[in-house]
Amino acid sequence: MVEGIFSGGVLLAAKEGLHTILANYASPMLTKSIGVTIPPSFIGFVSGAGGGCAQSLVMGPTSLVVTACVLASKENDGELISPFRVAQKVIQERGIRGLYRGSPAVAARQASNWASRQGFTEFVRPRIPIAGVAGELIAGCIGGTLSAWNTPFEVARIESQSRIMAGGDDEGKGGKGKSLVATMCDIVDERGIGALYVGLIPRAAQACYQTLFLVCVPRLL
Repeated sequence: MVEGIFSGGVLLAAKEGLHTILANYASPMLTKSIGVTIPPSFIGFVSGAGGGCAQSLVMGPTSLVVTACVLASKENDGELISPFRVAQKVIQERGIRGLYRGSPAVAARQASNWASRQGFTEFVRPRIPIAGVAGELIAGCIGGTLSAWNTPFEVARIESQSRIMAGGDDEGKGGKGKSLVATMCDIVDERGIGALYVGLIPRAAQACYQTLFLVCVPRLL
């Protein structure tokens, strides 16, 4: 619930704020001074990436706790583990900073998520031959679906935080975990390149509806 409420609010505030600054101030200023206009798709990619990075401040700790709960549940024959108990344990052992282990992977996922969702939607929108609400929804569906290209980032994020919470080999690096690229290489070596795209279709569907609600709906309002 925390992740849903606060991360969505942080995302919208940062994303729409950046979009407004770039579209309403920076682009007209550049056009007036040197005759250069910032393309809407570029504005979309930049504002989406900024919003995603800001969102990771909330989603870093919550995703770590959720991953830890799932891991603990599997180890305890499906018994549900309280996320508050997990968070309390992490804070007691490592302090608040301990909740942000694996956050670089979360930031990479969220930045690429929303840069793609916003950017692809902005790129596709003027090319849709249907105007109005229907055209906006179609553009959002296409933009959201295309954003699923970064599924390997999500797979690596889950793997990295799972290893950290399980006390695996990543703990030997000061508890911070391996880099995103190193984790992806490990996954390919162990399970093949196809393992990086596990869950691609469900993620595309999720990205589609999230883009509709957090990219298209604010524009329609």
